Order: sequence, then C-alpha cells, then structure tokens
Amino acid sequence: QAKEKHIDTNLLYVLFTSGSTGIPKGVSIAHKSVIDYTLKICEILEINFKNSLLNQTPFYFSASARDIFSSVKVGATLHIIPNHIFAFPNEIFSYIEQEKITTISWIPSVLTHLCKGNALEKFRLNSLRTIAWVGEIMPTKTLNIWKNHLKKAKFINLYGPTEIAGTCTYHIINRPFKDDELLPIGKACKNTELLVFDENMNYISTKEIGKKGELYIRGTSLSLGYYNDKEKTNKAFIQNPLHDNYLDLLYKTGDIVAYNE
Repeated sequence: QAKEKHIDTNLLYVLFTSGSTGIPKGVSIAHKSVIDYTLKICEILEINFKNSLLNQTPFYFSASARDIFSSVKVGATLHIIPNHIFAFPNEIFSYIEQEKITTISWIPSVLTHLCKGNALEKFRLNSLRTIAWVGEIMPTKTLNIWKNHLKKAKFINLYGPTEIAGTCTYHIINRPFKDDELLPIGKACKNTELLVFDENMNYISTKEIGKKGELYIRGTSLSLGYYNDKEKTNKAFIQNPLHDNYLDLLYKTGDIVAYNE
C-alpha cells in the first residue's frame, strides 16, 4: 500500500505469542500502537541520537520493537548481535566496552546468565547508562549484582504483554531491594490506564492496598486482536465493565496484581 494511503489503524505486523497453551496466537498490531509505544519508550529509557543500543531480542518477539523503532525515531545507533553470542559473557562485555554501548534492554534470564561466574567483574562497562528488562520476573539477586557493579547506571523494570505492542508499566529502581524482595511493575506509562478487578469484576481502587485482582489495560497500545480468531479475541478484549455508553475495550492480561503502599 502506498505510504500516502496508510492510516494508523491499519495492521503493521502479526507476532505469534509463545505456544505455552499448545497453539501460538497471532497478535495483530496497528501502526498507531507502535508509534504510541515508541514515543513512550524513548522517554522512559531516555533514548536520543547520542545513544548506542545493543539488541538481544530476536525480531519475532514483541520486545524487539523497543530497540528497532526507538533507534529509528531518534537516530540512535542499533547494534544487532547474533543471539548465540550471548552464551559467551566475555564476548558480550568486550563488545559493550569496545562499541561504547549506552543502553541495554534484555530479558532477565540473559542478565542472570551474564553475571554467573566472574565475567562481569573483569569489565568496567563505563559507557552503560540504562539497563532495562522485560518479559520475565527479574530475580532481585541478579539486579543487585548488576547494581553493585554499575553504581551510576539507571535500572528500569518494564512490564507489558505482546497484546499491547510493548510496555504498559515501568518502575525505575529508586531504593535498595533485598535479594528475596519482589520488584514492583510500577506505574502506567503515558496514554495508558491500568484497571484491576476481582474475579467477580468488582473494581479494585488504588487505595485498596494488598488486595489481589486481575490486571486490565486500556489505551492506544491495545492490539487489534488475534489474527483470524474471533473467539479468542472476544475473550481477551472486553468492554470496560465500569460503563456501557460506548465502545471502550480493555485487554485482560491474566496477571494477578495488587497495589503496594
């Protein structure tokens, strides 16, 4: 389609989520969701044209959108390293030093793997300014090893399923966490609303500290549904139960959350 004819609700890509249920689902993402996400992530990770990013996420995972589109938007440098090289911590750390990489945004299992043994201690990694992660729970023990090594870097916990084109919450680590503490997923990104409901779809407010419920997400970043699967789409993308005045879709994450103080 000619660029002039494109509209922002058109489909940009379909990404398949993991087949943990047996059958992978194709998540349909629109141009507007990726544009919205790109604007948000450049702000959260403070990415500008001076930055160098090192990509670890294969392009068939939604998290790779963060590296690709943010670099294109601000004119940052994106380094793409073959995934198998991440098995060798020394090679990765040498590369970071040599190319003066400033920003990494990887999955916690990679960050955990890289700090096994003492490879991290052999490198100063002075250029690294921002370290973020997404897609899994970050073991606080891993965070503390990295934090103790890189005293000046900023550490950011990101959260967001494939169904919302990227990240919907973030938490900048702003205090010490004990090794056995859970990291918060943080607050909503700009232009995103988080809603929590109990199993009977009663709304749980931010004042109800510690009360568990399921997380629902609202905003431009919502996917256009599962490709060629109306049934699954209708189960996961539901009308906001707080009103019935107009179409107002929420994505049902399946993740259980609670507000802390």
